[in-house]
Amino acid sequence: MGVGIQMMKTVLFIFNIFLTLSGIGIIIAGALILTEMADFNRIAESDLVKMAIAMIVGGAIVTIVAFVGCLGAMRESYTLLMAFAGLLVAIFIMELTVGICAAVFKTDYKVAFKESLSESLHHVLSSRGVRGDNNYYDVSVSRDRNVGAGGTYGTAYDAIDGRDKNYWDVLQRQFKCCGVDGPKDWPDKIRPISCCLDKFCWGDTAVYHQVGCYDTLVEKIHASTTVLVYVGVGIAFVEILGIFLTCWWLTPFKVKRTKSSRFTMAEICKDTLNHNQNC
Repeated sequence: MGVGIQMMKTVLFIFNIFLTLSGIGIIIAGALILTEMADFNRIAESDLVKMAIAMIVGGAIVTIVAFVGCLGAMRESYTLLMAFAGLLVAIFIMELTVGICAAVFKTDYKVAFKESLSESLHHVLSSRGVRGDNNYYDVSVSRDRNVGAGGTYGTAYDAIDGRDKNYWDVLQRQFKCCGVDGPKDWPDKIRPISCCLDKFCWGDTAVYHQVGCYDTLVEKIHASTTVLVYVGVGIAFVEILGIFLTCWWLTPFKVKRTKSSRFTMAEICKDTLNHNQNC
């Protein structure tokens, strides 16, 4: 019996080390996504950033739960291992709920995301007095007096102030995209240099990225969420394995506690009978 318990203790301890490493990995993955998407999130609120924060918090929780499991295995504590199994079940249910909600709201999210990008671009152009509907603006209004016949594209754009403009520059350079749906979202003489394929854009010979930032970002988000789904499924299997291992480990303890309880009750009854007889 002692050898069997020692083997279960070793298996559960190794499992919890693996679970700890998984939790740390989730924290690192969430931090990388959060860092990469930080500037982009300032332009349009992204659920991916919220998901990255949730990953960091979730990874920390998994690490703490794994520590509880390690401590319970080392001390052979029935109470700690019961708490460990209960926490694993709670985390699994939470992950399942989040996954279902993400699948249900996937379409609505894309619509809201595009609207948020469009509003941000509209805010940049409105600050320069450029007007238009559906993200296509009246080019004649955007002819800036600082731009001559042979002026460089982006000169009028450089005169725009505001954080949104700077965030759009970072976004378009980082993801090699232009506008929401393409370069036509920017009027000719106010089209930013960050849309250019080359470092500088000169007059009518300028060549821009033809892909809109919406499509680029949706593709990026899809790739990131796919990774998150695989990670989530992997962690879910690990948690299920942990629940079964913990139950396997707790079985001898439960039997031992039951026998001990029965033995104690039998002694109490015997002592009581002896005491009555002596009286």
